Amino acid sequence: MGDSKSTQSRSHKLKVPRHVRNMRKTQSFFDYLTEELLNEILIRLPYSKEAIRCKLVCKRWFSLISSHYFVTSFINHRHNKNPPFTLVFHNEQHAQYVEFHSVQGLSKHVDLRFLSAGWNKSEICLEASCGDLILCSVMNNYMKSSSTMNYYICNIVTRQWIALPPAPSGRGHFGENVGFLIEPNSKDNHQYMYLVLRFIPCGYSEFLIEKFSSEQGKWTKLVVTSPRILNCWCSTHKISLIACEKMLFTTVHETSIIVDCILAFDPFNDPAPFLRIIDLPLEARHIGGVCKLGVCQGRLRFSQIVFLQASPSRYPSISIWELEDYRTGKWCLVYKKILTNPALRCPLTLRYDSTDMNPEICVLAFDPYNENLVYFLVGYSVVAYNIQTEKVENSSWPSLLIKLQGSTRELTTYYGSNVLPLTQNWWPTPVLRQPL
Repeated sequence: MGDSKSTQSRSHKLKVPRHVRNMRKTQSFFDYLTEELLNEILIRLPYSKEAIRCKLVCKRWFSLISSHYFVTSFINHRHNKNPPFTLVFHNEQHAQYVEFHSVQGLSKHVDLRFLSAGWNKSEICLEASCGDLILCSVMNNYMKSSSTMNYYICNIVTRQWIALPPAPSGRGHFGENVGFLIEPNSKDNHQYMYLVLRFIPCGYSEFLIEKFSSEQGKWTKLVVTSPRILNCWCSTHKISLIACEKMLFTTVHETSIIVDCILAFDPFNDPAPFLRIIDLPLEARHIGGVCKLGVCQGRLRFSQIVFLQASPSRYPSISIWELEDYRTGKWCLVYKKILTNPALRCPLTLRYDSTDMNPEICVLAFDPYNENLVYFLVGYSVVAYNIQTEKVENSSWPSLLIKLQGSTRELTTYYGSNVLPLTQNWWPTPVLRQPL
């Protein structure tokens, strides 16, 4: 009798909890599904990030999600939808990387320590972006003493990365800009070619170009001469090269607040000029303001924000042009208006004119898929504004951003010029991970 009681007590202690039993039932349910049914379920996950996480469930799921059939099905299931869009803010002084999602708003800090467990986040600098990939640079104490610079191409969704050979010269060049392009391999569409360019001004008409090509696997140097003498003013803030249609674009300033022209680098078409100058639209020349280059639906855009001296309303006037013809430099004005939406009103009571170089509002980026959606930074707030309906579609108070002491103009100076747009593809671009 005593034995029966002890047996009952032991069976009571070993009773499986309900949630464990339910989990086992769920697992057994998926185990009985065919590959076709399981594929139809998993392709309906909202984002590729969730699908990638599901690889950890079991070997069967890992094999299925890694297959070309699943990736193709996942992408085709969303062929009539636009993928999400992400803005990554970075501040070199505070080593802060914050992600703003086009649908979910400001979400979280971006952790790049997966590049190496031994590096501190303050040693990682975000240089440029192309598609859903980021070009990072790392310079630790050893690198500083040896005057070398290492670059890494990474995908923050899959946490895959590839290390490039050390660049020929280190950091510290005044006016240096860095950008990169990715192109599908002509022989295999699942493989990509990486092209990284560092350009360093040498006077008023020449640039030293350091170019890395993954096909050659090494850095090369060349000197490019400008078709005309440039009145270069190099900003103390990093200006990344904008990738658009296999080319890289950047602005050259006449003064600290006036853009002189746009430089276009064409590294793929060898017979064509490597460097071409594109003049600004006639209405935008010799006018001070806050300017921004960006890409929308595969076309280059240029925006200019000015505050009218006679207007005390603190509402900005914005003009947006689109480059119609790269060879002739023809622009098309797509939007021009004073933004009277309260969400875009200048936060402070100061009145600004066109000579103010640091107002409290700037354009962060253009939506790559929606031609009417523009992202603004207004003080400490990120605003997604529809220029057609004149309504705010998404607004977020970025509490994760550092609140700098003094005027909020410092925020637009730091974050306005240090933001990387990322097109979150329905399936991430693969990056081959290699050890250092």
